[in-house]
Amino acid sequence: MKETLENVMLMGLGAMVMTSEKAKDLKDELLKKGTEAYKQGQELNEELKHNISEKIKENVTVTVEKKDLTKEDIIEKINELSEEDKKEILNLLKVKKKKDVQ
Repeated sequence: MKETLENVMLMGLGAMVMTSEKAKDLKDELLKKGTEAYKQGQELNEELKHNISEKIKENVTVTVEKKDLTKEDIIEKINELSEEDKKEILNLLKVKKKKDVQ
């Protein structure tokens, strides 16, 4: 009887150790898979943003009627632009200003 009770206790201890080891292995595997999925998602997101930017650049056409634009008209058009387009225009203006100064 003593031997049977000892065996049951040892099996319980073995089950706890085995569960702990398996849980650690599972945690490590889940962490690895999650990290890989996150990196793939980032890459796909960057590719999608790049593709969208390219499509927008291909499809954007600016039509200006032959009329004088007021300052308000220009401000309104600028406000309709995306932040990326605004930054690009600002950079172009900075480059032009540098050229004009030289």
